[in-house]
Amino acid sequence: MDIKQYIDYFDELSHLKRDMQFKFLEQVRNDIHKNYKFPILTFLPYLIRLTFVLLFTGGSYFTFGFSSWILVLSLFLGLISSKIAITEINDSIILKTIKKKLNNETV
Repeated sequence: MDIKQYIDYFDELSHLKRDMQFKFLEQVRNDIHKNYKFPILTFLPYLIRLTFVLLFTGGSYFTFGFSSWILVLSLFLGLISSKIAITEINDSIILKTIKKKLNNETV
C-alpha cells in the first residue's frame, strides 16, 4: 500500500501536518495487517484484479464468441473496473480503521 496517496485524502486527518499524517497512516496500515491473517491491502488487489478480468473476458467470450478486439476491450474494462473496486474497498477499510483508532484515542 502506498501511504503517500492518502496524505490529505481523509477529512479526519487533513488538519494534521503531513509528517503526522504519514505516521498515523503507517500505524493504521499496521493495525489493518494485524487484524487479518494475511496482508489484505497487498493480497486483495491481486485477487480482485484477477476476478474482474476473468469475469469480463469470460463473459464476453460466452456472450460474443471469440473476437480478439472484444476480448481486448473486455480486458481493459475489467482492469478499469477492478481499479475502481480496489480503490473503494481500500478506502473503506482504511477509513473504518482511522475512525476506530481516533475513537480509541479520544476515549
